[in-house]
Amino acid sequence: MKILVIQKKFMGDVLVTSTILPLLKQKFPDCEISFLVEEKYAQILLENPYIHRFIFFKDSFLETLSEIKKQKFDIVIDLYSKIETGVLTFFSGAKTKIGFFKKYTHFFYSSPVKRATKLKSKNTTFGIEHRLQMLEPLDINFQEVFPKIYLSEREIENAQKILSKNGLSANDSLIMLSTFGSSEEKTYPVDYMAEVINYIAHYQPNVKLLCNYMPFQKDLFEELYHKTSEEAKKIIIKNFETKNLREFAAVTSLCKCLIGNEGGATNVSKSLGIPTFTIFSPQIQLVDWAWTSNTKMDRFLHVKDFVPNSESYSDLKPNFFERELREFLDNTIL
Repeated sequence: MKILVIQKKFMGDVLVTSTILPLLKQKFPDCEISFLVEEKYAQILLENPYIHRFIFFKDSFLETLSEIKKQKFDIVIDLYSKIETGVLTFFSGAKTKIGFFKKYTHFFYSSPVKRATKLKSKNTTFGIEHRLQMLEPLDINFQEVFPKIYLSEREIENAQKILSKNGLSANDSLIMLSTFGSSEEKTYPVDYMAEVINYIAHYQPNVKLLCNYMPFQKDLFEELYHKTSEEAKKIIIKNFETKNLREFAAVTSLCKCLIGNEGGATNVSKSLGIPTFTIFSPQIQLVDWAWTSNTKMDRFLHVKDFVPNSESYSDLKPNFFERELREFLDNTIL
């Protein structure tokens, strides 16, 4: 049996979509699973043992469709469920075509799935559970499944070399900082983040802080660095950098924990089983992205937890969660 899973783009969405793969393999042990995705987002799934092959979107829609039809899939599961992928699914030649129910796309699928409005588990999210719903037409019942990133021995060895270049090793008390969000509105205020770093340095002066950020955020990092205390500057590894997502994931896997802005970094950390302390931006709902397979360690903060009617990051003052951060550090930095 040949199965095609479609999730066109976005790292977080691609990662969450991977939760259906082990359940497909469990139901159909001899199946071959292909994954259709934009090439730049495939790296998050490299080394995944459940994926037989990747198929990348071509510049030409007809070339992409030709590649799909050539593979003669038995089942196509369209997690993206937009018109483009709906048409690809419809003309794929597969007997079983599954996608999300939408007024303008449901006729592309033999089994359109309506999204549930209630969660089945307090540890998952709608992002995960809606994807697991896509398995219901295949008689696969709900199970708690969480995203997982797989790393090779070579990648771990390379991560150790990156640490060594910075005078560090996996034996150090390393904290990865998700320094900024992907955009300004998703970024915890710089003045507040400086206070968080100052607190970490005061409470755990022997840790080393690896600050992750995008190249275009370099000036913002310099601004943040200069706002931190002299004590904090001693724990920050200022010239640390990774070249790509895989390197970042491998280095994170050697850290004691990750702290900071919700986004790709926090999802990577959780997918590696690294304790994660996440600060959510006001417009992101916990029910969408606050999933955890490590309920005893992971922590999620939202401004509404402290100021119920607020929709402003400026209301989430660092002193509000000092106790939570201290307990998290106590449990992760041994």
